[in-house]
Amino acid sequence: MTEQLSTRVNSTETSPIRKLIDMVDRTPNVIGLHAGEPDFDTPMHIREAAKKALDEGYTHYAHTAGLPELREAIAEKLLKENNIKADSETEITVTVGGFAALFSTFQAVINPGDEVIVTEPSWPSYKGFTKLSGGILVPLQLKAPDYPLDVNSLTERITEHTKMVVINNPNNPTGAVYSPEQLRDLASLAKKHDFLVLADEVYEKIVFDNTPHYSIASFTTMKEKTITVNSFSKTYAMTGWRVGYVVANEQITSGIRRIHSYIASCVSPAFQKAALAAITAPDDCVQRMVREYKERRDMTVEALNDIPLLQCIKPKGTFYLFPDVQGLGLPSADLAEQILKKAKVATIPGSAFGSSGEGHLRMAIAVSKKDLLEAVKRIGSFVKALPSRRGK
Repeated sequence: MTEQLSTRVNSTETSPIRKLIDMVDRTPNVIGLHAGEPDFDTPMHIREAAKKALDEGYTHYAHTAGLPELREAIAEKLLKENNIKADSETEITVTVGGFAALFSTFQAVINPGDEVIVTEPSWPSYKGFTKLSGGILVPLQLKAPDYPLDVNSLTERITEHTKMVVINNPNNPTGAVYSPEQLRDLASLAKKHDFLVLADEVYEKIVFDNTPHYSIASFTTMKEKTITVNSFSKTYAMTGWRVGYVVANEQITSGIRRIHSYIASCVSPAFQKAALAAITAPDDCVQRMVREYKERRDMTVEALNDIPLLQCIKPKGTFYLFPDVQGLGLPSADLAEQILKKAKVATIPGSAFGSSGEGHLRMAIAVSKKDLLEAVKRIGSFVKALPSRRGK
């Protein structure tokens, strides 16, 4: 039979995270530390807003760019919290989650042959977005344990073909949060070499220990060169609602809207009303979730560090831990598979996030404290039973 799939699809790999999720689905009695979503239910006032919107008839098509009142609220939030001044009419687009915001952005600005520098370890979908747009991925390996944005290494990777640098701040999977000095250095390079910066800020409010989050679009000269992506999914426990947004200059926004209109004519207007309720209400519900994440982080890091040959630092942001497991002497993919099969704990191998993630596992602390302690107990028993550990 003639090949029915496009070369574009055939050149794009299935996400390694998706492969592991499929394995988890086939394994009973698993404690899942693999899923990148909050375990909390969406707060009640947000759910009630959606119900009210449905009763009021918000069941039809909405403007492709998003409800005007939601875009206006996003503009107010950006100015107040991120020091970004954006025009709600021409520079903000509501999308079907942060995923569609990112896909639309890559399709709108990347030409075949353009180079896209992505900090690594990084979410694997950036690689897929780059390939599907015809771009060339250039990984920028950051160094453990803190994974700071290394401007010297970045400079070495910039060429005349560099179109965009992608940062995830705070970072999935490392939990790193970039300092203003690091962002300022990146901004200087963007100005000097005339490239765009895509700032994925979906974890911006999940930060700990009074660590401030800075948006690079707020830096002088960077508004025109920055594309900021955000989402309601992680912050408000709304992963299933699929509401995100992207902020860019007017020219780029027009392209993003054109692409997004071919993905989905609009985001559900009732869910946009729910997002409006989320972004305009006090952040009490968010703060409660972040406090719980911090308690889980502190407890789990301490427990992991009691396991021989494992080392784990406290991340500054996100709800992920990224412990160093190199001492166990196994490739991270093999280790994650063995822990799943033998300990019934699902983790993500660090290699899924690029070569610089090797020797680590990603663990989401988006489960109860009881489950976290049981998961660490199981992992500890697994480590003790390893052949290299016997007799020690």
